[in-house]
Formats: sequence, structure tokens, C-alpha cells
Amino acid sequence: MDHPPPRPQLVGPVLPADPIEAIAAVAQVLPQSLGDARHADRLPLTTTALDQTAALNGWAATHTEATTVYTSPDGHCVLTHEPDSELPWRFTHSVYDGFDTEWTATVSRDAPEELARQFFAHLANPAPVERLFKDLPYLVQNGSGALITPATTAPVSPHVHHAAAQAARAHAGRPPRR
Repeated sequence: MDHPPPRPQLVGPVLPADPIEAIAAVAQVLPQSLGDARHADRLPLTTTALDQTAALNGWAATHTEATTVYTSPDGHCVLTHEPDSELPWRFTHSVYDGFDTEWTATVSRDAPEELARQFFAHLANPAPVERLFKDLPYLVQNGSGALITPATTAPVSPHVHHAAAQAARAHAGRPPRR
């Protein structure tokens, strides 16, 4: 009796702190991974090796015989690649030891490797993403760990706001000049 081939899985809870852009990047290229290239010009599938993606985006790579671990520059995000495991691709993220900032995503061995590369390429990209303020975790909204720049309805342009916020950070904690 013939059984259908196992279905690839990208598993993980979808929480407000999840990397929605990385998940969307994988979903958008699923047809290409199945041979449908009609939209390949608009939705490119990354062909960059993991080591190269990591190096281009400042991630550290640690290699052992059976495992490669990639760690983000801030240390909050980790990709563990264990090729012989049932779930060879494991992405984890945590800021502030939880508090609505933890997520995990795994990719099964039945999934094409390019899907894990696509997810990692979008996850490792340091470009800022647009979010509604209300969708940010509480500690991101009220802490000092993230630089939040208004995209619209700001009295000054986002570029000016961003520059002023960076200047304020640079001088925070310094005694006032007399």
C-alpha cells in the first residue's frame, strides 16, 4: 500500500511577538518550492548559504560535528541546525526572559532546506519592521531596549524622530553640563 510522502512542517505558535515577516516570506515562496515559478520575480527565494547570511548580518556561528548554532548580534535569537534530528531546524527567541517576547519555530526534516534558509534570511535581516504600537509587547513599548520610530501622523518626519531618539540615548545617564 502506497503512503503519501510526509508533509513538511513549519511549526510554532503564532504570538504577537512572532517574526511575522519571516513566516510570511516562507508562505510566499511555498509555491516555488513545489515547482510553481510564476511569481518568482516578485517573491525571490533566497539561495544564500546559512553561513553567508549569518556573516552578512552579524550573527555568530558555532560549529560542532553534529550541530551548527547561529546567534543574533544581541544574543536574543538562536538558530540551531542539527541535520540528523527529526526537527533539524530550531529557531528560538527571548527578550527579558519571557514577558510575551518568547517564540519558537521548528522546521521538520521533510521540509525543503530552502524554506529554512528563507525564514533565516528574513529573520536575520536587521532592517526595521513596521508595527502598530499596540501590537508591541509591553516591555518593548515601555522599556529602553527598542528604538520605536513613528511611521505616520508624527509632527516631524520619522527620520528626524529617529535621529533625536538616538541622540537622547547617547546622552542618557550623563550628568548635565553646567
